[in-house]
Order: sequence, then C-alpha cells, then structure tokens
Amino acid sequence: MKKGLLLILVFLFGFTLFAAESGEEIGDVSGNDLNPIIRGLHLQVSGGILAYVGKAGGDNAGSPIGSALRLNLGYDIPVKNVVNIGIGLSVGMLQFNANENDADLDQNYKNSPWYEDYNPLTVGLDFDVTWMINPRWEFGVLVNFDYYALAKTYKSGSDAAEGKTNNGNIAVGGGLIFEYYTFARHFSIGASAEFNYVVDFDGMNIIVTPFMKYSFF
Repeated sequence: MKKGLLLILVFLFGFTLFAAESGEEIGDVSGNDLNPIIRGLHLQVSGGILAYVGKAGGDNAGSPIGSALRLNLGYDIPVKNVVNIGIGLSVGMLQFNANENDADLDQNYKNSPWYEDYNPLTVGLDFDVTWMINPRWEFGVLVNFDYYALAKTYKSGSDAAEGKTNNGNIAVGGGLIFEYYTFARHFSIGASAEFNYVVDFDGMNIIVTPFMKYSFF
C-alpha cells in the first residue's frame, strides 16, 4: 500500500513538473505567457461597402451602394510607447452600377459622371497614425492616395459638355481606423472608414471596410 502511494506521489510530482515546463513553452489560454501582439510586416484583407456623394450618387446611379475589396501589404513602425505609424501598398476593386440609360450620350452624359458600369481596379498608397488605447486596442487616422484604373468616367466641368472621358481617376482622402490585436498569435481585426475626393469626377466617395490582418514578425 505504501509502495503504491509512493509511486502515485512520484507520478503526480513528475507530471506537475512536466506541465509546468510545458506551460512555460505554450502559454495559457489567455495568451499572457505568449504575449501574442505582433507588429511589423503584414498582409491585410478588407472588404465592405462604398457610396458616392454628389451627382455620382444621385438618380444617375443604378444603386446607392456599391462594394469594395482590397489587399494590402504594409509595415507597422512603433514610434513611441503608445504611437504606431503604418504604411502600405494596396490593390483592389470597386464596384458600382450605373443606370443602363447612362450610355445614352445624347441625354444623360451631361448629368452623370458614369460611363456605363463603373468598376475600377484600385492601386493605392496608405498611411496611418494610431494611438494605443491599451496594449490591444488602437485608434487612429489614415491618409490614402489611390488611382482608379481600367474604368472610364466623363470629365467634370466644361469638358463634360463635349463628352470627354477619363481613362482613370485619382482619389485623395482620409478617415479613421480601429484595430484590435487578438489573442490568436499574428492576427488582428479592425475597420476603417474613409472619405475620398475623386479628381475630375463630379463626386466623392465614402468607403467603410472591416479588415483582418496577419503580421509576419
């Protein structure tokens, strides 16, 4: 009996030591031992909605709401204990339907910037400055420069009367960004809301996109 009890005590002691060593390596479910917050080089996928303001978003559009999808490769740079700066390159697609009769040049082009359907490929450069509310939550501002390619729009102003078109549009904007670093190592989630002025377009857009980010290092 005493031998059996001694063996059980030895087994339990050995198992306790093993569990303690394993716990130091893998951490607990809270992630406290792992400290999973990672910043640096990242890949971000975002998708959401967009809407246009001005002539582009009124009766001349086939739908008041469109969609946006983007892929961003960037880098987060810690500046101070509570401030981070992010920079990234993005590619994506915007989708916004125009009325079918907008293709009628004799009647509609003077009042609408759309040239049939407006579905541009976007290529952009993004900057953001975020403040750490706590180690996991960030709030900040962003500035973006985008080029909308592979989609035609009618030029604004006096050129519109002559039916001249843009083969692409430049968009300059800014907005707000929220981000939460999860307990899953490398992953964070968030959302951004931006307001863009689209050059030579007779309209501005608002884009709201939730996102998921994977940080490599």
